[in-house]
Amino acid sequence: MRSATARGPLRPPELAAAAVFGALTATVTVVVGLIPASAAQVLVTLPVAFLAATRRLRVVVAATSAAAVVALIAGGPFAVVSVAILAAVGTLVGFAHRRWGRSAVFVVFACAVPGALLVAAGVVGLLALFEDARVLLLDALATTLRGVVAALAGAGATPETIDTANTVIDFLVEHWWVWLGGAVTVSMIGTALLSFGVFRAVARRSTWRQHPTPWPDTDTAEPAPVPVTLRQVTHRYPQATADALTDIELTVAPGEFVAVVGPNGSGKSTLARILAGVAPTAGLVDRPGAVGLGRIGGTALVFQHPETQVLGRTVAEDVRWGAATDIDVEELLDRVGLAGAGERPTEDLSGGQLQRLAIASALARRPRVLIADEITAMVDADSRADLVAVLADVAAAGTTVVLVTHLADEATRADRVIRLHRGRLADTEVPAVHRRAVPAAPPADPRPVLELRGVGHTYADGTPWAHTALRDVTLTVARGEGVLVAGTNGSGKSTLAWILAGLIRPTTGRCTLHGEDTADRSGDVALVFQQARLQLQRPTVAREICEVAGMRHVDPAYVAAVLHRVGLGVDLADRSIDRLSGGEMRRVAIAAQLSRAPRVLVLDEPLAGLDDAGRRELISILVHLRTVEHVTIVVISHDTDGVDEVCSRTVVLEGGTIVDDGTAAVA
Repeated sequence: MRSATARGPLRPPELAAAAVFGALTATVTVVVGLIPASAAQVLVTLPVAFLAATRRLRVVVAATSAAAVVALIAGGPFAVVSVAILAAVGTLVGFAHRRWGRSAVFVVFACAVPGALLVAAGVVGLLALFEDARVLLLDALATTLRGVVAALAGAGATPETIDTANTVIDFLVEHWWVWLGGAVTVSMIGTALLSFGVFRAVARRSTWRQHPTPWPDTDTAEPAPVPVTLRQVTHRYPQATADALTDIELTVAPGEFVAVVGPNGSGKSTLARILAGVAPTAGLVDRPGAVGLGRIGGTALVFQHPETQVLGRTVAEDVRWGAATDIDVEELLDRVGLAGAGERPTEDLSGGQLQRLAIASALARRPRVLIADEITAMVDADSRADLVAVLADVAAAGTTVVLVTHLADEATRADRVIRLHRGRLADTEVPAVHRRAVPAAPPADPRPVLELRGVGHTYADGTPWAHTALRDVTLTVARGEGVLVAGTNGSGKSTLAWILAGLIRPTTGRCTLHGEDTADRSGDVALVFQQARLQLQRPTVAREICEVAGMRHVDPAYVAAVLHRVGLGVDLADRSIDRLSGGEMRRVAIAAQLSRAPRVLVLDEPLAGLDDAGRRELISILVHLRTVEHVTIVVISHDTDGVDEVCSRTVVLEGGTIVDDGTAAVA
């Protein structure tokens, strides 16, 4: 198989990177042009530097070209010149870092000197060619400087000082090419070195990867992804100490509905990526033609987190993005349970609705293979059954479907079940370990901590795209209480979580913590996001915990104590965030939020995507936090299995309104 560095047209991820970084470069260029500080030019070089460090040169060229077009519209020809020069500096910085590592600074300097001289010669040459522009520029400079000299004379400067100043001004005007060329040269060299320093500092603190997942090269041949046979396939990720998959032997036939099941960390997602075209580290993947990832009639891959795949401004626009020209958008939306939602803005959709949209967009490409990786993790039980039924219908119509799941009941509609355990094929299902559940007790202290009075929230309020998520929500949470907020997808649960945490102010009503608006008490109500990875911003576990806690340096003893609170060992302290499992990420996110000593802990869909063992571990941790450490806990979830051990009351949301506040059950 060819490597990810093989030649060929830009692949979809590369096009996306070029578009995003090109737009960012253009925006920063225009903004920096309004700031009277040349050092700010360094900001323009950083997006291109990261592209040059991680992508092919043609991606950098595409991003620079896109940035130049936007800059021309927004800032004129001078902005285009600025983009071209600073993009060249960014390319030098990124490529030097990628190729020469610690010696890169010397390479940057060695290349910056002739480049700066070339730019200086170009500037001087243009001013020499366009005499009128040069005269205008120098006259303006001389007038400004003589005005300063006149002010000094009025302030009592000596005649000798005034004469010296006028002599300097005359020299600058007469020998303009000397000082201007020198200034441009020094500025360009300084910008290159400063850019390199900033880039290296940012790179050390970030989790970006220099060697991205080796997706297959774009192949112009007709897509023919099935039948696909894996022979002795093994895969190990870079810097990993163990294989994610070992000696996998299987065949997937055209039109087959295959379910891949197993606990978290068993290698299910890795197998899905191999089927989607990722090259294994050992073994053979045999298929009759091109994978055609993302192409019409090729392979479609839907991930667990759909927000990474939604591109359109509206639902219908997203479905049409890159799809067949004669698709019936309304029919597709109806198939996935989004009937009538075509004109809704995608940012207004809940997590479950986004997942349905991602599936519809994948089906719009009429794929021969549809790979669904944990697509039901963010939807309620009824929606899970509906989505699996949709996949079964797709398979019955002739499309090969591969469903990756840790839920055995979702595999019942499949033609065949492939079981994985610790990266190997398993003959039988691995039995789950269960223990007796103990229902949570009501709070001992009835005093309220959180209060919502008539809370309502409308996204894009006052615009034609206004969408109401909550209506007249009134709720009280007592000190040390555990409350479950349940409801179907789109009922307003996540919006309520953000209001509780003070991240958004409600459109109407108030949400208060001890009488003060939660929006004015940042950090007192901690929120653990639905996708924990989006919340973890530092490169290692220890730095995440310490920096969220407001500490300047890593304290190993403190990190060990915080990790112990959430059932994690100290061996994880120095581990990269990207090397954690989904369950570990969620617990690290909880640990980091607990380090701020919040009054209330809000968890948005904490059980999504966890297998039985992961669920039991997390529920045990939450039980300990509430019963032993007396932390007030609000769980936002459509998945209620086992949560009654943590929460003594269930609040039900429907259509943005509370239909049951659980007080009758408590009484």
